[in-house]
Formats: sequence, structure tokens, C-alpha cells
Amino acid sequence: MEDTSSPSDLRRLFFGAEVIANWPQHLPKARILKEEVRHITLAFLGSCPLAPLSQLLPFFPKPPFVIGPAGIADRLLFLPSSSPRVAATHVIWQKDVDVLGAYRKEMINWLSSHEHTLDKRSFLPHITLARAPFDKEEWENSFHPFAFYLKGLHLYESLGNLNYESLWNISWLEPFEELDHTADIAFAIRGETVQQIHYNAQIALSVHCPELIKYFTSELEDSLDKIIISLNALITRMDIEEGSPFKAVSFHGKLKLFSEGSYHFFTWEMIVDV
Repeated sequence: MEDTSSPSDLRRLFFGAEVIANWPQHLPKARILKEEVRHITLAFLGSCPLAPLSQLLPFFPKPPFVIGPAGIADRLLFLPSSSPRVAATHVIWQKDVDVLGAYRKEMINWLSSHEHTLDKRSFLPHITLARAPFDKEEWENSFHPFAFYLKGLHLYESLGNLNYESLWNISWLEPFEELDHTADIAFAIRGETVQQIHYNAQIALSVHCPELIKYFTSELEDSLDKIIISLNALITRMDIEEGSPFKAVSFHGKLKLFSEGSYHFFTWEMIVDV
């Protein structure tokens, strides 16, 4: 079908996953992206008309997960490597299982089947924090790992000057939610497996204490008692080496299975003594 769009109809569009994190508050000098538009780019469409794409969005492929994936921004990336213009973070996932990459492949195939020409380069998931000019050494010296999770998928329009507008989105369940508690800290932890409950509990703890990340375990347990014992072991290791703001995770609550249609996931109320 012939494209009759005029230049005024064209938008610079891309699909990206919204990133939520306990962001570093004192970043070095650069052109910093606003926290609310930080994302992981999944598919860059370039300049294209919005109307035909809008008609397809109700049929957009659903992800294989219902809970937004969580991960760690473990180190900086400067892109492209030859002449960096972007300061970003590399990301790692639970046991390096990249469920987002698998979903992206499905997304790319679906978009290609609807005549969208996409970049075929291998996927390097990263979170852009800033653009040049910046001092690489200053950024490297100031960086500390932090945890994050993905809240949903957006169709973004790039408006220029690091401004992005969400034109459409689908939301995912958050992997944890902080709850009001009279004396201690409490979270509602969600996971599609018991092991994911363990991982997301570690992510939740790091919201209050990012330094805890270096003590995370990749050996994820399959029962609630073992999860609590493991969480308390990492709190103890941190307390011995540098002090911990937490006393312990309470032996409290039960794993509850929530089911709705084809979606099934566990929840657990985690109470942390402080």
C-alpha cells in the first residue's frame, strides 16, 4: 500500500519499557534525562505516521509475564564506545534470564509483519541517564549499582531535547509495594514463582538500602522459611561488614496464590524489623 503521509503526519516513535528506581540523586554534570521518562528502548520505529500504528495497538502482543521484571543496574555504559554521546547503565536480571529480550523478539516479529522496518542489531538492554557533554571519569567515580523494575510498556514520541511523550501504554503489576506499618517496614511482595518472590524481596529491601545489593544471593529458595532465612543471612553479612539499617525479616505471613484468568502469581507480606 502506498504511503501517502505528509511530512507533518510523521512522528519519531519508539516502544520502551518504563523504568522505576530509587534513582541516584546527585548525578555528575551532563544533559540529564528526567526520572519520569527513563526507559529501556525495545523497538525504534523512526519517523512514521501515527494513525496506522494506532489502529494496530489493540492487537499488540501481550508479554509472557504479568509482573514487571526487576533487575540491577550494575555498571555504566558509554555509547557508542568509539565516541560516547550517552551515559547509560548496563542491566542484569534474575539469574540472567532475560524475559524482556524474549518479549522484544516477539514484538519485533509482530511489527515487522505489519511492514515496520526495524534495526536488526543485537539487543543491548540499557537505561539512558544522560547525554553528552559529560566527563566519563567523573561518572565512573560516582556510580553505585541500584535496583529497578519495569512498570509498563509505552509508545513514546521523541520530541527533541531529551523530551519524550507517552502516546499509549500498558501497565504491569509492580514486583513489590511498600505498605504502611506502625513501627517496622512492610512490603507486599509479588512473584510468578516462589523464587521470584525471593528475588523481588531482595529488590524491595534495596529501596531503603542500595548498599545491600552487593550481598544479594543468586541462589533463590523455593519455600518461604528458606527465603526468610536467606534474607536474614544477607542482612547479617552486611551488618558484620559495614552495618545494616535492618535488624531482621520477620517470620511472618504465608505465601498466597492469586489467580485471575490465565494469570497466576504469589504474594507475601514481608515485615522488616528496623
